[in-house]
Amino acid sequence: MTTTRILLAADLHLGGPVAAPDPALTVTAAQARGTALERLVELSRLRQVGLVLLPGDVFHAPEPPLGAVLALQKALAAWSEMGAKVFIAPGNHDPWLPGGVWASWPATSGLTVFGPEAQGVELAQEGLWVAGMAHATDRESRDLSQLLPPPPPGRTGLAVLHANIASAPKPGDHDPYAPAALQNLLSGPFALWALGHIHIPQELGKHPRVLYAGTPQGAHLGETGPKGAWLLELAGGALSAEFINLAPLMFHDLVLDNLMGLESPAALVARVREAIESPASPWPQEHCLRLKLAGPSPLWRVLGREEPGAVAASLKRELGLAGLVLDMNTLCPPADPQTLATRPDVLGRTLALMAQAGQDDEALAALDEELAKSLHPDQRRLPPEERRAWLKELLDEARSLALRGLWQGGGENNDAA
Repeated sequence: MTTTRILLAADLHLGGPVAAPDPALTVTAAQARGTALERLVELSRLRQVGLVLLPGDVFHAPEPPLGAVLALQKALAAWSEMGAKVFIAPGNHDPWLPGGVWASWPATSGLTVFGPEAQGVELAQEGLWVAGMAHATDRESRDLSQLLPPPPPGRTGLAVLHANIASAPKPGDHDPYAPAALQNLLSGPFALWALGHIHIPQELGKHPRVLYAGTPQGAHLGETGPKGAWLLELAGGALSAEFINLAPLMFHDLVLDNLMGLESPAALVARVREAIESPASPWPQEHCLRLKLAGPSPLWRVLGREEPGAVAASLKRELGLAGLVLDMNTLCPPADPQTLATRPDVLGRTLALMAQAGQDDEALAALDEELAKSLHPDQRRLPPEERRAWLKELLDEARSLALRGLWQGGGENNDAA
């Protein structure tokens, strides 16, 4: 029985930026995408991979910088040396354009770069048929999945494609390039759909396997969670899949807004550590966290004694993080704003007015109109409903500021504050 080990990795974005939330990470971030590619090659060697599938956005731009080109050529040479066959289906960031990087890419043993016309490649020894197609523009509107040639009789079909499945979980809005319907893929003729475009690794089907590889390296604090590649094994028609976490720099985004039960800084550290626990990786990883502490907390005094930068440095050191971005703007005393808003003192009247402004659509619209002249152009361009949601967030910060500045604790008279 023939066994084929397959590496599926997408959205390498070689030549693209990676954010460095901490100045000490500048060099690591600049090298992270190249390091991730090196780890993909090393994983292939360690696990004796015979087939490498790269479904698009290998480069961050259609005209990548020299360093990115050299990094990929080095990786391709290594894969060729170990006897692995590589298939690339260019995506929206690195489309196949006449005169572009892919059109002029030098021939490499075992390498297939799919062009703008659908193509299938038969691997007779492995009993496989690998089909794919490149984006012909950076805004591909066709459903490329329906254009791929099906496998001939007796061959197991693998489809390699950069595509957007609208129903797949994704971070925020996602460009709907090369749209595909999941049901069409599940009923299609391929045993594996190896997909790129969405940066979250996920499995959308087992029979056939429908896999997004995600990206082996997140670009910024918004691209959280494990990043890496799928390692698949095809044996006797059965296809198993294992996700390997390998990103050199791993990002976490955490909001803690239920802090009343945490009575000590050590308890806070334990809560954060538990929340950002991640799967083990065969390689060392640096971890960066964006942490928002919000709402009433018995820790507000001890956390407020120092500048936020000093608090962040202490938490970063205790948690063993490479970078920490800390937001305590809405952290406030352990008091109920609704109860305090009924009191006849300065704090009570202030909180009552803020609550009214947040609940009164007319008042919020008037505030929006009044502030519009002074807003940054980015805020002015937001749709009205998004701008008002942003204003409500500002009111939350103002409420916390009022509590921190006016609340004295207990039943003291806040007019005297």
